[in-house]
Amino acid sequence: MKTVAIAGPFDTKGTEYLYAKELIESLELNAYTIHTGVSKSTFKPDISNEEVVKAAGRSMKVLAQEKNLELTTEVLSKGMENLIPKLYEEGKFNGIIFFAGSRETSLITPAMKALPIDVPKLVISKDSSEDIPQYVGKSDIAMMPTIVDVDQSNYTSTKIAVFTIAGMLKFENN
Repeated sequence: MKTVAIAGPFDTKGTEYLYAKELIESLELNAYTIHTGVSKSTFKPDISNEEVVKAAGRSMKVLAQEKNLELTTEVLSKGMENLIPKLYEEGKFNGIIFFAGSRETSLITPAMKALPIDVPKLVISKDSSEDIPQYVGKSDIAMMPTIVDVDQSNYTSTKIAVFTIAGMLKFENN
């Protein structure tokens, strides 16, 4: 069975990501969760934010004490850029999905660019309608715009995104 990595801030959007995880699993795919939030996740992820930060050579405890969101985002981004290709090479996932605002979009896209071409990569972002070149550059990252933030009132966008990544995985040419 193929696996979708779901990365995102499970501290502020835990309910929404848990819904996406359960929806992925209902489509006969495995879900592999990676927490990129600043605070504690609302559910137990496969990879914690501490592990992401450690992949960048830093400590979440120290970052939390510094209370610098810009620095924390940079460190999480670097950690993801180092960690995501390694997890893919280890066979932990076959495709990756990320629901994002502008901070999170800049956090995940460097990691996705570090994956091989043809690995399904999907970013759902409020910023995707105007800033695609800034985030994607020359890569095969698929970006899906959403008018509003992904939250409990916007499960329609979540369903469409999950069905999209599922289709990318289930119908890819191997």
